[in-house]
Amino acid sequence: MKDKEKHRADKKWFIICTKPRKETLVFNELLNQGVEAKFFRQESLICRKNFYKKVLKPLISNYVFVHIFEKDIYKYQYLPGSVKFLQFNNTFGYLTSSEINFLETLSRHNYQVSLCDKLVDGIKIEITQGVFKGVLGFVRTKSSSKEIYIDCSLQNMAILIRKENLIFKIIES
Repeated sequence: MKDKEKHRADKKWFIICTKPRKETLVFNELLNQGVEAKFFRQESLICRKNFYKKVLKPLISNYVFVHIFEKDIYKYQYLPGSVKFLQFNNTFGYLTSSEINFLETLSRHNYQVSLCDKLVDGIKIEITQGVFKGVLGFVRTKSSSKEIYIDCSLQNMAILIRKENLIFKIIES
């Protein structure tokens, strides 16, 4: 078997996006089907009127990790509580085993984790698909909204683009 074919045939830790607060449902369904899956939780204290309560919360909300072959993704696309497999540029996103081990360590030691957008002020990007394909620019605003501005060389204009429609590559940060 060629190296390229062997690489495709390896199991990977693919990322399932779940509906809000449905991580446990998806995780248990995968285990019931005999599939190796990971769902990282951490202990958290919540304060009620007159008492504190320890609860288990997801380390990263809305994500469950499943160890399968890429060709088997279609079997697990429609689990109760799942939305889709995470994709980047039409390729299924996955983590390496060392990244999974790192998340396990974070969970075990109860570190606080939050996901953040890599699109911050000053990052130079190139749009790789769509009407503006090939346009180089700089992210102008640090925004948590669904839109970003890109300063580019199009007659000193700034382009307002919805993040979910933007396919790009980071050139320099």
